[in-house]
Amino acid sequence: MKFVLFLLPLLLLLNGCVTTSPEPNPAILRVGITPNSPPLIFKQGGRISGAEADFARIVSAALGRELVFVEVPWDKQIDHLERDKTDIVMSGMTVTSVREYRVNFTKPYMISGLTALFRRSDYAASGLVPSVIRHQNGNIGVIDDTTGEMYATSIYTHATIIPYKSKHSAVKALKDRKVGMIIYDAPMIWWIAAENEADLVAFPELMNNEPLAWAISKHNLGLLDEVNAILDEMKEDGSGKRVLENWFPRM
Repeated sequence: MKFVLFLLPLLLLLNGCVTTSPEPNPAILRVGITPNSPPLIFKQGGRISGAEADFARIVSAALGRELVFVEVPWDKQIDHLERDKTDIVMSGMTVTSVREYRVNFTKPYMISGLTALFRRSDYAASGLVPSVIRHQNGNIGVIDDTTGEMYATSIYTHATIIPYKSKHSAVKALKDRKVGMIIYDAPMIWWIAAENEADLVAFPELMNNEPLAWAISKHNLGLLDEVNAILDEMKEDGSGKRVLENWFPRM
């Protein structure tokens, strides 16, 4: 499976990790994160880690601004951005037409997508063929308020879609045989499968294509232009690709 990977020089400076939201300051870059989605953004040994964290450090260094991570519940990310509590959301956000009404997205930094997770006892890895995905008609688990929920609801009209508040509760439901599969963002599904390889197996292909990008408020066009310029530099020298390959070694 292949992601379209672009991006910039690896200047991993600045450890920035704060959970409060300071007042706007041109010397500070306040990055909204929901650190519960490894390998994109999560906490590892008390440090904010993941591909998004590495990119946040790169972008803040390129802008010459101090990095401050602002932890925000996922369903409040755009609200915080609109209320000027953060400057940019860097937390694995998919570009959708609905979200584009409320925020400006930077150029995509990665093309990701959705995939599915199964119990290994039900499907050996060799048995995970596309027909297995297409013909699901039982209970399907999704994470509430995600593109996975929207996709499953529109595609699997003969199945029962069961939303869960967190991936942990969805995974528990899968292990407890309350759902037959989970549909969620591919990077997180593959991470979950790696953590539970004795019990769970991930479908090894993307079910669709979804651009991931960083969200910036509609009134902050200057920052949008600056970050897009950084993305262009990343694409030219290819060093940002190394960040993604570090977190997604088989892509």
